[in-house]
Amino acid sequence: MPPIFLVDMTELDKFIDIFGGSFSAYGQTRKTDEFDDRGKHKTKSFIIKQPPTIKMFEEHLQGKDPALGIIPINEQNKCRWSCIDIDLYNGFDHKALITKIKENNFPLIVCRSKSGGAHVFLFSKEFLPAALFRSKLNDMAAILGYSRAEIFPKQNQVDMSKGGTGSFLNLPYHNKETTVRYGIKEDGSAMTLQEFFDAYDEIALTNLEKLEVKEKKSKKEDDLLKGAPPCLASLAKQGIPNGQRNNAIYNFGVYCKKRYTDWQTKLFKYNDAYCKPPLDKNELDKTINSIEGKDYQYKCKDEPIASFCNSKKCVLQEYGVGDDEVPGVEIKEIQKYDSDPPLFYVTIGDKQVEVDSSELHDSDKFSLKCLEQINMAMPPVGKHIWRKAINKLLKNVIPQEAPESTKIDVQLKELLIDFSTKAPGKDWKDMLRGLSYTEDGVTYFKFKDLWKYMLRTKQWPDKQYTKQKTSRMVLTMFNGKEISGKINNKSTRYMCVTQQEMNKPIVRKDAMKEPPFA
Repeated sequence: MPPIFLVDMTELDKFIDIFGGSFSAYGQTRKTDEFDDRGKHKTKSFIIKQPPTIKMFEEHLQGKDPALGIIPINEQNKCRWSCIDIDLYNGFDHKALITKIKENNFPLIVCRSKSGGAHVFLFSKEFLPAALFRSKLNDMAAILGYSRAEIFPKQNQVDMSKGGTGSFLNLPYHNKETTVRYGIKEDGSAMTLQEFFDAYDEIALTNLEKLEVKEKKSKKEDDLLKGAPPCLASLAKQGIPNGQRNNAIYNFGVYCKKRYTDWQTKLFKYNDAYCKPPLDKNELDKTINSIEGKDYQYKCKDEPIASFCNSKKCVLQEYGVGDDEVPGVEIKEIQKYDSDPPLFYVTIGDKQVEVDSSELHDSDKFSLKCLEQINMAMPPVGKHIWRKAINKLLKNVIPQEAPESTKIDVQLKELLIDFSTKAPGKDWKDMLRGLSYTEDGVTYFKFKDLWKYMLRTKQWPDKQYTKQKTSRMVLTMFNGKEISGKINNKSTRYMCVTQQEMNKPIVRKDAMKEPPFA
């Protein structure tokens, strides 16, 4: 535990003002009792559906665990900051990244993350649509070579009325006095919190809408790369090192074939201009032979292209990808809402889809939900591939706390109470009229009448909890018993359960004794 020190209120107010976001929820990452292969504690992330407090911000700066995670997108789907989360650790060169940022005049601040990667922030002095932030930062990330990095906020819109929250990012300056999560200067040294505030005041925008995100190009590049995909323009600017030349020159070859009739000859010029050192003639001839077939396309998902990919801009370029070449939209994140039954919020592209367990499990059902909610149908995916992909994402699922009212046992209890109290019978014979009857702390009813009531209210998930399954739940949860007896000389099958009252926990005991009229 770091020593606890007082936080200057001016500093605290400034920090809260900069990193304001959602007032509905916040995030935390806590250590577990499990250890990884390196002997370090594993962590688990949570979203807590309560407003973050001033005290939480203060304790974050003081260094109290756990650190505070803020969701940048608010209830109006606006934010005043966004972030490129570069999840690379070993020897990451923050200074080189800052140099690239300065070369392109991007208004960004680079902070070291806890694990040694980078959080690259874009700030505005006013709340603006999250979609605007994401669009600008996606373009910057592609130019910088981090197209695959996560962008916060992860969604353009979040439907908070349905329980959605968005995704949180752990804030910098946890334990501001000795923090490892600090802003970085041009020379690679750490910023103090005050220096971070000064940098913010200098670059925070008042006109984000007018910010043009363009990569600076030389006259030579403008000529050679006319109408080229943005990824090739970025690679051309920085030069292509050993280890990536073959893949890179293949994509330059596809571009040349789209642009020139004598593309084979032209490709030699691009090889000399951008490969450091150039590929030899034999290697280049192999690339030409592989492209000469009719089925040639950019390899957008392979490096070094993938890190600079900007498909939305690429499709607009004269010699960019065609509609049939645009990479499919990938699922980026799954959040689990711990209701009963649970709900899942799936981030696909920059939108969220709400599904239940069966819909997440089945790719066809999931595709229908995408069509209904975000006007997008998913391409066909084999069951094995789909479930493998979902399992991978579920390993990092972020659970969200759910109120008691969403629990299935609470829902069932409320429906049983409503059924037995809104129109109760005056004696046990009223069960023949579809009513319940309560005596000496025991409620009697025919299950088929309760079931009709539950369906009529349209509050019960009857597709998931069928009539037979619900019947078993009533008996198990409410200490019930199913009995065959006679009422007015008529053979009747009915249930008896412990009388239920609100605000009392469900206590499961042994099965009930025979009712007095059995």
